[in-house]
Amino acid sequence: MTLTHFNTNDWADSQGDFTEAKVKKHNGLTPFGKDVVREMNRLGMMVDISHVADKTFYDALAVSSAPMIASHSSCRALTSFTRNMTDDMIRALAEKGGVININFGCSFLSQRYYDENKAGEAKLKEQYAAAMKLTDPAAKDTALAAVKKDADKVAPATLADLVAHIDHAVKIAGIDHVGIGTDFDGLSCVPREVSSYNKFPVLTRALLEKGYSAEDIKKIYGGNMLRVMRAVAKRADELKSEPAIETAYKP
Repeated sequence: MTLTHFNTNDWADSQGDFTEAKVKKHNGLTPFGKDVVREMNRLGMMVDISHVADKTFYDALAVSSAPMIASHSSCRALTSFTRNMTDDMIRALAEKGGVININFGCSFLSQRYYDENKAGEAKLKEQYAAAMKLTDPAAKDTALAAVKKDADKVAPATLADLVAHIDHAVKIAGIDHVGIGTDFDGLSCVPREVSSYNKFPVLTRALLEKGYSAEDIKKIYGGNMLRVMRAVAKRADELKSEPAIETAYKP
């Protein structure tokens, strides 16, 4: 479960509010939010910190007794988009056994794209949100095509940008702590070379040419996430005798 999405909820600060409104409602996780993380550990649920504010990340990391994941984030050292993770965050996530899954979004991967697209980003978000509310499939497809057409006015990020983020994360976290989190169902722009899963051989070739072994690529393509799943399940087994956490929910 992701602890937040684009907006701050009643118990955890979101990175989205820092991007747009600079809101600090809780300064991370509330006491109830920390109980949520503990209960997720007890139930065997993976804690996902993509979308959370930096302080929320560090609070969750301190509380969780199981490895956490970033389901779709990239590297802030390469692209200043605040949804990306800093090197210190990536390193800390890895030190507790977690995985950063690299997001394929153009704003995540390319500083050039992020800067050029910033002016029209709010409009694109509004268009995308309106399109997703449509119930008629044909109308939704038409609306999403219009969003993509507007997004395509800025040259997208490239395969090289994606490989650079994967490689940077591996250098910071180690090969056992990096994965893939395409976010294909939530983006209007991805590198054209890898715009669908049937194009993954292109990425595989690029990683091989970068010097990654077949075993390395297996880890990135899912092996590392399977390890985290097993670790989260193991921790839940260790905690199964613990009673459910009872807390009064006070927004």
